Amino acid sequence: GYIEPQNVTALWNNDGRVHIWTSTQGPFEVRGAVAASLDLNVSQVKVTPMEIGGGFGGKFPLYHDPVAALLSKKTGHPVKIIMSRKEVFESTGPTSGSTIKIKMGATKEGKITAAYAWLAYEAGAFPGSPVGAGAECVFTPYDIPNVVIDGYDVVVNKPKAGAYRAPGASNAGFAAETVVDELAIELGLDPIDFRLMNSAKEGTRRASGPIHPRIGMVETLEAMKAHPHWNSPLEGPNRGRGVGVAFWMNGGAESSCSISTNADGTINLTEGSADIGGTRASAAMMAAEVLGIRAEDVHP
Repeated sequence: GYIEPQNVTALWNNDGRVHIWTSTQGPFEVRGAVAASLDLNVSQVKVTPMEIGGGFGGKFPLYHDPVAALLSKKTGHPVKIIMSRKEVFESTGPTSGSTIKIKMGATKEGKITAAYAWLAYEAGAFPGSPVGAGAECVFTPYDIPNVVIDGYDVVVNKPKAGAYRAPGASNAGFAAETVVDELAIELGLDPIDFRLMNSAKEGTRRASGPIHPRIGMVETLEAMKAHPHWNSPLEGPNRGRGVGVAFWMNGGAESSCSISTNADGTINLTEGSADIGGTRASAAMMAAEVLGIRAEDVHP
C-alpha cells in the first residue's frame, strides 16, 4: 500500500469559500463531495492536490476533507488532519477478499470453447465491493465463444472495502490464469502458445458486450516468447518461470489544459490531473512533442 497516510489542510475564508489542500488522486471528486456534504456550490470549493506519497486507488475516496473544512469554519483558522497508520488500517478499508471458482473447457487442439466464473467479493458493512470489475475482467483477455459469469457482492462484519491496484481485476486475473496454466499442462501445450491460440484481438467481442479495439496482447505474448529470459535455462533447483495476462479497463471524461509562453521561450502547462505515476511528466512530454520543443522546456 501507500507510505503516506491520508491528510488534508482546509481553510474556510470569510467570503464563504473553502480551500482544501489534500493528498488525493481525484481532486474533482473531492471538490464535488465536499460541496455536496457541506451544502456549497462547487464554485465555492477550491482543491489543490498535493504531491502524493503513493495511492494505488486508495487516495480516491473521501474521508476527513469535509470535517477539516467544517472545523476551519468553526474555529476561523486553518485545520490540518493527518490519519495515523492505525486509523488508515481501521478506517480506509483494504481491498476485497474473495472466493472465486473457475471452470474452462477446451478442445484437444487447444481452443477454449467455454468458461464459467463464480465470484464472491467482500464488501464490508454495506454493499460496494469491486465484484463488477472482477466480472468484467476475468475472461476479457481471451476470445471465448461461451461465457457465464456470476458475481456476488457480499456484506460482511468488517468496516468497508477499498480500491487498490485495479480493484477486483487482480483477484479474478489470478484465478483465471491459474486455470489457464492447468489447462495448458493438461493439454501438453506451451503456456504462451496456448494463450496465443486463444488471445483476444481487435474486433473480439467481450463477454460484457463491448468490442475490443487494438489491445496488443498477441504482440506482447510474441515478444515474451522471443525474449532471452523466457528461453534461457533455469539455474539451480527450485527455479521456475511463469507467464500470465490480465485486463483492466480505463475511461476518460472531458479534459482540458492551458499553455502560456514565457519570455525565455519556455512553456507553462496547466492541467487538472493529480501527479500520480508520472502524470505531470507525461503531460509535459506530450505538449513538448506537439510543440516541437524539449520536454525540459515545459513547466507543468
